Amino acid sequence: MRIAIAYPPLKSEKGVALLTQNRQFQWFSRPTYIFPVVPATAATMLKKAGHEVLFIDGIASELSPEAFDARLSEFRPDLVVLETKTPVVKRHWKWIAEHLPGGMDGTSGGPAPLPKDVKFILVGDHVTALPEESIEKPGVWAVIPGGDWDFGLIDFIAAGCPKGVQPFALKDSIADAPWIDRDLVHWELYAEKNGNFRRKPGTYIMSGRDCWHGKCTFCSWTTLYP
Repeated sequence: MRIAIAYPPLKSEKGVALLTQNRQFQWFSRPTYIFPVVPATAATMLKKAGHEVLFIDGIASELSPEAFDARLSEFRPDLVVLETKTPVVKRHWKWIAEHLPGGMDGTSGGPAPLPKDVKFILVGDHVTALPEESIEKPGVWAVIPGGDWDFGLIDFIAAGCPKGVQPFALKDSIADAPWIDRDLVHWELYAEKNGNFRRKPGTYIMSGRDCWHGKCTFCSWTTLYP
């Protein structure tokens, strides 16, 4: 299959959307891009499983919506996976609706044609808390709740991509997760614009998933990794 893990550009006067690898969504006035460990692991797992993978972060790449759509259209994905959070979920619903397959030629009705059978998949903390809300929206084929959605996505594809809300993706051990293919996920996009780095280029790792404390009300990981 041809699978895109995609972050459409989210232009706003509020600033830059901190969406990837964030425990709480924020708008930053200064561009800050944190390496998305779980999505990057998902992309690597898919590639190792023999799929063609496009990892396209329109936010960190600072792409225009037109350039983003053109790259996605050129790839011609069978699946488009979007991570979403509460402050931007309505924008993602709208983006999906605008890119639904349309005309008689089987292309999308959006600004760039996509294959007629393209399927849109949502992951992330918002759809983990409220999966049924999104599955009812136009064009949303499936929701994969849970923090370990990289493993859940592999299971979803192995099951034939069934429509609807999928089983909660949570593993007791992620020891079999692969080393991330950093070139596949464009590591350089996340190596400079991060105020936490003492030296640049820098890198970001995730030593483990879950949290021993698990009580911070601002943090989405209490939902993703219960």
